[in-house]
Amino acid sequence: MKRIISLLAAAAAIALAVSCGKEPEPDVDVPEKLDLMISLPAVIDGAAGDVISVKYYSGKGPKSGDSVVLKKGSSEISCEIVSIDSESFSFKIASEVETGKYTFCIRRGDLTQAVRDVQFNIEKRSEIPEKEGFNVYGLISCDGAGVPGVVVSDGVEVTVTDNDGVYYLKSKEYNRVVFMSVPSGYEAETSGVLPKFHKVLDGNAATTERADWNLVKVENQNHIMYVLGDMHLANRTNDLNQFANFTADLGALVSSNKMKKQYALTLGDMTWDLYWYDNAYDLNSYVETMNSSITGLQIFHTIGNHDHDMLSAGDFNTVSAYKKTVAPTYYSFNIGDVHYVVLDNILCTNDGTGNRTYDSSLTIDQIDWLRKDLSYVDKSKALVITMHAQMYDEKGKASMAFASELEELCNGYETHVISAHTHVVWNNDKTAENGIYHHNSGAICATWWWTGYYTSGLGLCKDGSPAGYYVYEMTGSDVKWRFKPTDKDFSHMFRTYDRNEIVLSAAGFAPNADSGHASSFEKTASHWVSGSTDNYVYINVFDYDPSWKIEVTENGKSLPYEVVKVKDPLHLVAYEAKRYNENKTPTSSFNAYTVNSHIFRVQASSATSTLEIKVTDRFGNSASESMKRPKAFSLQAYR
Repeated sequence: MKRIISLLAAAAAIALAVSCGKEPEPDVDVPEKLDLMISLPAVIDGAAGDVISVKYYSGKGPKSGDSVVLKKGSSEISCEIVSIDSESFSFKIASEVETGKYTFCIRRGDLTQAVRDVQFNIEKRSEIPEKEGFNVYGLISCDGAGVPGVVVSDGVEVTVTDNDGVYYLKSKEYNRVVFMSVPSGYEAETSGVLPKFHKVLDGNAATTERADWNLVKVENQNHIMYVLGDMHLANRTNDLNQFANFTADLGALVSSNKMKKQYALTLGDMTWDLYWYDNAYDLNSYVETMNSSITGLQIFHTIGNHDHDMLSAGDFNTVSAYKKTVAPTYYSFNIGDVHYVVLDNILCTNDGTGNRTYDSSLTIDQIDWLRKDLSYVDKSKALVITMHAQMYDEKGKASMAFASELEELCNGYETHVISAHTHVVWNNDKTAENGIYHHNSGAICATWWWTGYYTSGLGLCKDGSPAGYYVYEMTGSDVKWRFKPTDKDFSHMFRTYDRNEIVLSAAGFAPNADSGHASSFEKTASHWVSGSTDNYVYINVFDYDPSWKIEVTENGKSLPYEVVKVKDPLHLVAYEAKRYNENKTPTSSFNAYTVNSHIFRVQASSATSTLEIKVTDRFGNSASESMKRPKAFSLQAYR
């Protein structure tokens, strides 16, 4: 029997070049150093005898005859290097290795070179017989007893554990992963923020491999799920400091709900593929950031287009690092009476040279797998499906391949599809048509961290909605949700603008722009450039859906409102004007959203009347503003 765990990291830029150091003074004898450039994760899970595969770069790996040495204090353990090729090497975990932190070293003769500290999590395994014709097998247990009926899959084949908690799979290992669908009433063990529910396979169907998991019994019938849109962490535009504001906000909310079971689920684009290489910030860096800044949460993950390796060719190869570092690209899990399904609807067509292209599409493999997966899920369960790109556009038209096939599989379930990707917020209630409510979340990074970079404390998505995340409260199979702006209360549900006070001239908001850039800004902001005395008030209702109630009164008289398709003026001055003021052209995909469906307009009778504005969501949560006019418009006024 042989079991191989692959831990090859994706980005050469983050490899630990242990040969680097301060230049020696002249005429000083310097001991010889090994010239190594090895990339290691912070955590290695495995058992004695497992073979661990590690990436190295630029030919700077171990040589024949070298060994891995794990040091802890004054003691050390030698691990055999069993293979070396042009890009990686494999070592076997020695039987003496126990759970704990070790300094990972390479030894060559009398020289020993430290690479980095690594946490080893060592599993203790019960004996299970192999079964002829099955090449993947294992045990799922809790408190020393096997757990029956747990669904296990390799993304193609699906099986369940027997009465002893044992499963067997006949796998072609195409996806090179095996995962369990964590059952209701249990949690997977956790490594940092990552729930441990999947194992990477070696891809060789002729090799018999074992993957075990231990479950923890919990009461999670009712729970909170924090849903986290695009983060785009890349170590640029002060993003890590801005991200700390988000993690502090989330941490405070988690603390306030500590009597409830809580989890989180990302929606993709946690990282930014370009900056895996340019800024040495890749998926390993992301995981380390999350582990150091968030506690008390298991975080499940959805893959986004920017979480694919830009220097790998073809969809399959671009997700290799993601599977090894974060999670499978598609899988399922259960919490209480909610069955969660994570899908990958990014189909990369990268050519391996950095040319990043993709289509929004599921694959027939995912559809076939999901059909098998849902055969174990009762229709009484709520179905929550996440994917990075949209299933529908804002008008409800299918915007990805295999949308109709997914609709068919969801038939009979109360289904919530949650996406991100576009950095705007909208809802599409198709429950009367096909039982699906489609939520498009905003982004934690807002406009790729730019608005907060230019104006501290002002995170704005392209539609003017604030940077933030969603809080889903699950009571049995009942699903409720609210949008939570970062650094603001839940009651920050809308923003108002006094049109009479808005004149977005380049002279006022981009005074340093040359004539060409000034002209470009005023063209971009054309709706707001000219002054107005028509007494219009604009209301941006961030998480609006048609079930919401909007009430506006002036001197006790109700004012009618209408939807207007305009760009949010605050975004125009927080991002576009700032770029033009530096005589730089804004990134077109970062510009203010042009088909915003949640900005409304009312017309007051005078320029100085006070409007009473109240919005109420479908669950009865409300927010109010007594809008005293004239209301000044500036970045500082809206921070």
